[in-house]
Amino acid sequence: MENNAPGGRRLLSRFRAALALCVLLAGLSLALLSNGRDGFGWSVLNELALFAAAAVAVPFYYDLFLRDAERETFLQELGGVIDRRLATGDGGRGLTVHAHGRLAPTEKAAFLAAAQTEIIEIGVALRSLTSLYVSRPERDFTDPVRRLLSRGVRITCLVADPESALITEYARSIGDPGLPGRAAESARQLARVARDFAAEGHAGQMTVRFTRHLPTCYVSLVDPDSASGRCRISHYLVGVRRADSPVVDIARTGQPELFARYVTYVRRALDDSRPVDSAG
Repeated sequence: MENNAPGGRRLLSRFRAALALCVLLAGLSLALLSNGRDGFGWSVLNELALFAAAAVAVPFYYDLFLRDAERETFLQELGGVIDRRLATGDGGRGLTVHAHGRLAPTEKAAFLAAAQTEIIEIGVALRSLTSLYVSRPERDFTDPVRRLLSRGVRITCLVADPESALITEYARSIGDPGLPGRAAESARQLARVARDFAAEGHAGQMTVRFTRHLPTCYVSLVDPDSASGRCRISHYLVGVRRADSPVVDIARTGQPELFARYVTYVRRALDDSRPVDSAG
C-alpha cells in the first residue's frame, strides 16, 4: 500500500536525499583513493567511482537547488498570465468586471468609440456623464463624442424625471433631498451640449429625455440592435459611493441573454419618457 500521508512523503524524501549524499560521498572517496594508482583494477574502480558520483550528483543537486527555482519561476509566470488575462480581458465569456469602480474619462470614450448606430445612456442624474462634457477638456470626451456624431451615431441620454414621485421618495430614502434638483440640472446641461452639437451640423443627433421610471442602475448601451452590441452597467448600491460601485461590461456575443435583459430595461425606460425641452 502506498504511503500518501504528507509525513510519509517527507520522510521518504529525506531518506532519498541521505542515500544520494552517501553514494555521492562514497563515489568521491573511491575516486580520490584510486586516482593515480597503477593497475587495471584501480583504473576500473576510478572510472566507476566517478560515474557513480556524477550520476548521483547531477539529479541530487537539481532536486536540491534547481527544481524549486524552476517551479517558482513557472508559478510566477503563470500568475502573471492569469493576472493580465483578468485585467485586460474577459476570457471570451463576454463579461468583464471592474471591481474598483468608475473608470477614467478616456476609457469611457474608448468604450463608446466603436459605436456604429446608437448609444443610450441612462441613470438617475447622470452627473458623472454631464461632468465629462462640461468640466473636462474637450479632447478627453467631447471630441470623441463629436466624431461619433459626425459618423451618424445617435446618442440618447435618459435622466430620472425630477417631477416624478419615485425620485422624490428615493431621494428621501437615501437621505439626499437635493437629488431631484441635481437630476434636473444635469438634464439642462446635457440639453445645452446637445444643442451645441446640433449647431455643428453633424449627421448624428444627441437627445436628452426624462424617464418616468426610476433607474435602478447606470447603463451605457452601445448598438443594442447589432450583433456586436455592448453595454456597461453599474448598479446603485445603498451605502456605497457611486464612484466606488463595481462596473460590469457585457458583450452581446458572449452573453446574449444577459445583454438582452438590459436592452429590454433601457427600451422600457425610453418608451415611457419625454423630451427635456417639454419640461415646464
